[in-house]
Amino acid sequence: MPNSQLATFPKEISFDEDSLYIEWKDGHGSKYSLLDLRKKCPCATCRGGHGGSVGQATGHIESIKLLSWTKVGRYAISIVWSDYHNTGIYSYDNLRAYSDGLASAFD
Repeated sequence: MPNSQLATFPKEISFDEDSLYIEWKDGHGSKYSLLDLRKKCPCATCRGGHGGSVGQATGHIESIKLLSWTKVGRYAISIVWSDYHNTGIYSYDNLRAYSDGLASAFD
């Protein structure tokens, strides 16, 4: 588990066809599957809010591309996916926890 504020603040963020990469200020590197991140979108609709159920909005997705990302304050990123979904805000704390093996970070 990260033990400093540097652990949950990115130094560099990049992506390719399949993965999102974050180099954290504490030197740790994380690699995330784009499909996995899309299916774990933390927005209310994807998490089962608004009368749905968890997975109902994302269960059918078999492939996805990341079109762009933007910073949300100093605590998160927002991603625009190739299905044009863009309401999920991925906090740095949750991304780092997920990278460190805490699977419940987005659940």
